[in-house]
Amino acid sequence: MKFQKYQLIQIFFMIMLTLSYVSAGTIPQFRIMTEEWEPYNFKKDGIIQGISTDMLLLMLKKIGSTQGRKDIMLLPWARGYNMLQNKSGTILFTTTRTQERENMFKWVGPIFEIELNLYALKKRHIKINSIDDIKKYRIGTQREDVVESLLIKKSGMKVTDFERVAASILNIKKLYAGRIDLVPQCKETTLIKCREAGIDPDAFESVFTLDKKSNYYAFHKDTPDEIIKIFQSAFDELKHEGRLSEIFDKYQKN
Repeated sequence: MKFQKYQLIQIFFMIMLTLSYVSAGTIPQFRIMTEEWEPYNFKKDGIIQGISTDMLLLMLKKIGSTQGRKDIMLLPWARGYNMLQNKSGTILFTTTRTQERENMFKWVGPIFEIELNLYALKKRHIKINSIDDIKKYRIGTQREDVVESLLIKKSGMKVTDFERVAASILNIKKLYAGRIDLVPQCKETTLIKCREAGIDPDAFESVFTLDKKSNYYAFHKDTPDEIIKIFQSAFDELKHEGRLSEIFDKYQKN
């Protein structure tokens, strides 16, 4: 009973806080950035959409923000990530939350969890028993991507040890052509990039699991805590109402 009472007080506080910001017209205008990562954020028929995109739009509406789809910019990941670090008033999604990034940004979510794997051509029969085994292979990474950072942390390798590209679809093409041996990414990205490249995803297999991580909306570290609380409250309420599940169902059927 005490816990329920505390929850009610907390909800009331957040509602009053949100109303105070809206009435004062001080909900900040953000520079909102995302990348091509279907089905979470991507452009189709000239429209930026996806699971994370649609959820953010509901959140913006719920908190009384005047911003919407037109304010979302689609950028290469490395560029958006650099801006998030260096420009106040920025949001980047969908961003994997890691220990290294924890204090670099402020976070709203989690939206979903992914498993990060190393993929290889199935016909190569590559076997990885430990992280040290990967050092003898050519590894393709996406610049500034979370899996690249994870590989560095776990293996002790350097960025100069990898064959780096700006977009993950390039790694899929290089892996299929035999120009690299391993690509670190999640299953969802592998399937989607194979489809975009016209490559049968059954040509690849996961040979090693690196980690499981949750994904969030990342805000510049100077964003006021009160604003983060407003966004988080909106996210939690929408998720409790079943809206996030509805959005997942919508894109999984497409």
